[in-house]
Amino acid sequence: MTLPEPRAVCARCRRPEVVCYCAHLPRLPTRTRVLVLQHPRESRVGIGTARMAQLALPNSELRVGIDFSADPVVRAVVAGPAPAYLLFPGGEARDVRELAITEPITLVVVDGTWSQARTLVRANPALAALPRIAFTPRRPSDYRIRREPADFCVSTIEALTEVLNVLEPDGAPFDPLLVPFRAMVDRQEWFANEIRSSRHRRSYRKAASARPRPTLGARLAAEWPQLVCVQGEANAWPVRDPARQDPETVHFVAYRPASGERYEAVVAPRRTLAPSTPRHVELSAERLVAGGSVAEWVASWQAWVREGDVVVQWGSFYTNLAASEGLGLPRRRIDLRGELTQSAVRKPGGTLEECVERLGVTVGGLGFGGRGGRRLAALVAVCRGLSGA
Repeated sequence: MTLPEPRAVCARCRRPEVVCYCAHLPRLPTRTRVLVLQHPRESRVGIGTARMAQLALPNSELRVGIDFSADPVVRAVVAGPAPAYLLFPGGEARDVRELAITEPITLVVVDGTWSQARTLVRANPALAALPRIAFTPRRPSDYRIRREPADFCVSTIEALTEVLNVLEPDGAPFDPLLVPFRAMVDRQEWFANEIRSSRHRRSYRKAASARPRPTLGARLAAEWPQLVCVQGEANAWPVRDPARQDPETVHFVAYRPASGERYEAVVAPRRTLAPSTPRHVELSAERLVAGGSVAEWVASWQAWVREGDVVVQWGSFYTNLAASEGLGLPRRRIDLRGELTQSAVRKPGGTLEECVERLGVTVGGLGFGGRGGRRLAALVAVCRGLSGA
């Protein structure tokens, strides 16, 4: 078997030359010093935007790591004379448009998935102690080639555009920062759709000796004894609520379709309970407040889950949130929403309920309460329908 020649890579943006965005890079001087702290895993993502922003902003720097306590650049920022702010949402974060910042500042940005960003903040107490600022996006993200966990989430370069449009004097527009980003997205989509030669579809993988990947239904059937369907619910504030705090798990349910074993935990809110949470999760405020601690939740889950289990989920938001709160989840996971959305044969609607209707499966009761129980029952029904169990 002959492997293809390595692709030519641009030395500046480090992208393959066929999807290089350097021709679209602007040069945008700022009085704001931008320090981007990137999770190591995110640094290996080719379609990330942190390096793009660093190339376009001369008064910026990109550092990669998890523990930055010994990093001289980060330590200088925290101890420096210019005030430093952490761009990170949360109950204590103030909207950048509400601040009267007249002097140059240092803007610290964490780059990675939502879970990775939380890890960086938790691992660096000096950064976590910085005053936090946040913003409300003017429009949904254009990051079409990468799934965002929620409609209000945007890429790092989009976040910088929003904040610099406010922080920089004279109202200087920073929307040109999005030109290379949009060019990258458009080019990546064109290359994947028209050329059919993305890094995930190399010709040597089509060699006669390669085995075709089993269908989703076949994989579910093969893993049936180890499948664990899970669903979470969160105490989550509306994105535009001035009292908004970070989401946190308050209800977590799981079910083994092969044996009928059930797991349920109601976790008491650690932050203020959002007024809309009881209605959305369909559990009373009294039951939520009377829930157990995070430590009790983690311990009971560890006693229930088994080595070799395969988690089945609908999207990754709730499992990522649970993992960020310390819940140990099996490494092997099957995201039905992601798998079905990518399928050319069975492409369901955007919700689990629409998928149930599309597949024509019957949803039975599992004995759980709340919206999490309903969603888990629907997820189990989809698994049964796809696997033929």
